Amino acid sequence: MKKRSLFLVLGLAMLATSCADDDSSPANNIDPANGNKVLLLKVDLVTNNFEGGKELSFEEADTFTITPEYVSPGDFGSIKLKYEETDETIFDGTIVWDGLGEMSYPATLSAPTSFEVIENGVPMPADSDIVFVDYGLGDINFPLTTNHESVWASISHLQAVKDYRAINPNAKVHLFLYAPSVGVGDPAEWDWFVILKN
Repeated sequence: MKKRSLFLVLGLAMLATSCADDDSSPANNIDPANGNKVLLLKVDLVTNNFEGGKELSFEEADTFTITPEYVSPGDFGSIKLKYEETDETIFDGTIVWDGLGEMSYPATLSAPTSFEVIENGVPMPADSDIVFVDYGLGDINFPLTTNHESVWASISHLQAVKDYRAINPNAKVHLFLYAPSVGVGDPAEWDWFVILKN
């Protein structure tokens, strides 16, 4: 029995260490200049506070198309965003009717404090360069008025945003609304994800 307890404790310690390593992935080491990368930044829908982000690496591709795979929540649904050209996942999360779903991919985001900040914010892209990821939002009472300026202001001071925009200044900025609670959903549980491509 003592051996099993020791193995259980060791296993939990190893799991905590690996999770801690993943959670503390050095956002300051974001390098959009090498490889095919996408930056995912989470912004609270109600407060417009930046809540963390993740740089994702993909196979090489000449173009960037986001394809949603949406399962409408009868009781339980989901939304997955695929990088169409590589058939790889950018985002995956559940949606619960009269409940609360959760993001499953990426499994973790780097904390806001792990992102290097700059003194002067990156200018907001033109409205024509901001694209909503549309995945059938009609059944979740999507907020039709979006304050692009407030969403952009929450991430414009990040060095990673400056780097991505400098490398690919003509890239579209994708805005994706993740609403894990619908029906009598609470917008305080919803988040914007700003998606930038290098």
